[in-house]
Amino acid sequence: MKAFFEDPALLVGLPLLVLGLLGVGMAVLAGLAPQPAAAGVAKHAAHPGPEEYVKIGLTLGVITAVEVMIYYFSIPRPLFISMLMVFSLSKFLIVLMWFMHLKFDSRLFSVAFATGIVAAVSVFTVVIVTLGGNIV
Repeated sequence: MKAFFEDPALLVGLPLLVLGLLGVGMAVLAGLAPQPAAAGVAKHAAHPGPEEYVKIGLTLGVITAVEVMIYYFSIPRPLFISMLMVFSLSKFLIVLMWFMHLKFDSRLFSVAFATGIVAAVSVFTVVIVTLGGNIV
């Protein structure tokens, strides 16, 4: 593992390869996304009402409370960080799908945002590990 982090070609090449593969995946998924219907005939799913937004807000509050609670338990650091990352990602996706209305838009937008969060988490992990963080 140490040889990987000391080889500049791998440190630069591997993240670029991953980003390239993500771009290819995004292009393929965009091609598979359903095309809009004929002009004036597009159907949209019904947007949620105020009750559903309250439920979503409560769900986000519960997830945040669980994140704060696990801080006070003695959980091994790698598991703790992994749990926080999963909770953060789930909150991100909930906000993305409902509050940004991506659940009701073209799948292309959802793929673009999902690709963005995967790239951000990947870059974050590489930077932390490169700088000597102890998450692996």
